[in-house]
Amino acid sequence: MRAALATLALLAVIVGAIAQPLGGGGLAGLGASAALIFYLALEGWRCQMQGRVILVLAIMAAAATLIWHPQPAAILSKAAIAASSIIGLFAALGFLREAAETSPLVQQCGELMVRQPPGRRYLVLTLGSHLISLVLNFGVLPLLGTMVMKGNTLEAAGGEQRIVDIRTRRMLSAMLRGFAMMTAWSPLSVSFAVTVVVIPGLDWTHLLPLQAGLASLMLALGWYLDRRAYPPSSRPRATGEQRTDWLPAWRMTALVAAVVCTSVALAETLGVKLVVGAMLTVPPSALVWLWWQKRQPALVLKELGYNVLRNMPNFRDEVAMLGGAMFAGTIAAAFLSPDSIGALVQGLGLPPLVLVILLAWSIMALAQLGVSQIASVTLLGGALVHVAPPLVLASAMMGAWGLSASSTVVGAAVLTVARIGGVSVKVVGRDWNGLYVLSGGLLLAVWLVVLEQAYVTFG
Repeated sequence: MRAALATLALLAVIVGAIAQPLGGGGLAGLGASAALIFYLALEGWRCQMQGRVILVLAIMAAAATLIWHPQPAAILSKAAIAASSIIGLFAALGFLREAAETSPLVQQCGELMVRQPPGRRYLVLTLGSHLISLVLNFGVLPLLGTMVMKGNTLEAAGGEQRIVDIRTRRMLSAMLRGFAMMTAWSPLSVSFAVTVVVIPGLDWTHLLPLQAGLASLMLALGWYLDRRAYPPSSRPRATGEQRTDWLPAWRMTALVAAVVCTSVALAETLGVKLVVGAMLTVPPSALVWLWWQKRQPALVLKELGYNVLRNMPNFRDEVAMLGGAMFAGTIAAAFLSPDSIGALVQGLGLPPLVLVILLAWSIMALAQLGVSQIASVTLLGGALVHVAPPLVLASAMMGAWGLSASSTVVGAAVLTVARIGGVSVKVVGRDWNGLYVLSGGLLLAVWLVVLEQAYVTFG
């Protein structure tokens, strides 16, 4: 019964988050917020320690608002609606994960990537991980990671453990970076949803292609560093290899493009944020994908209903951390007025562009200390929202989010890769990806300088 109620509550969050911008107004937003609170009341006590800590911080933030803020009701409702919007997107994406996890196409793409020769294995793995993560999200790491480790045997390495270790590092790093850079641009990511909430009036039609370009640069940087560290072998290639069938990769590309383009088209048609377009697109897309796999509508609905009932209560940790961080960060930003921030900025005497670069680096640094990107982006980004052009500020935050996702030792992605590779999180976050993140931080700073100059020149 608890699982059924929790599932219904999370479905109500999705419905309310969609209904609010489509005419439901504040009433729909408050309904979604109430459903989210009900879900956490049912499942929050079963969260792991990190989730519980975030929930306690959210409760403390709410108490502080009631005590010290002159307009507590308005701030608490705004924070609750923002949190429910993020959770609505996260829960909606769960439908797509259900379809992706049972799809032979995803399995075929994973096998295709792992079978690549050393010369192009990194590039194919990082691009493939990036592509599949758009629909499978976090699930791409255990999927590809398991395939990578199964194929990376001592026998395949000619009996040399050193070769096994190098291949493990290169392939798992490629996967992790590909996944992390998805958060730098994808309209289906939590980072995109948080950014458009933090920066009011942000033009996502310009942000989307801009961030896709930044993600491409970061992925290219990762490939360059890999090639520099491990130059191509001078050994002659083996002959008689079978020709690679790239059809699964093209089919996956078409599927991802269809979901993203449909989300964009709906958002444009309805005049709503791209996040809302994604929430409207993803569940029907998942149903179509499942139908394509099963070709039996009754079986599709039965299996989807069973899986949703089983999995949605298990989202408790993600809901607590994502929703709680968004709630607390929104409240913290509300205590910082634009006037006080302006006075602080003027007192520092730093140019706005320098502040934006420092903002990006601060998000990356705080992530290493365990501070959620949602909290740092909401608080720091909300405080500096009037300092720089919206696109420049958004690009800084999303780029920093992607880089920190591949390096923070308390992040779920790094923890998963470390577990798959049989190494510590410090090895993955710092030894494997430290140089990549530092180089990426410098590249991000150069990107922001160029972007700022383009904004000044072309408006």
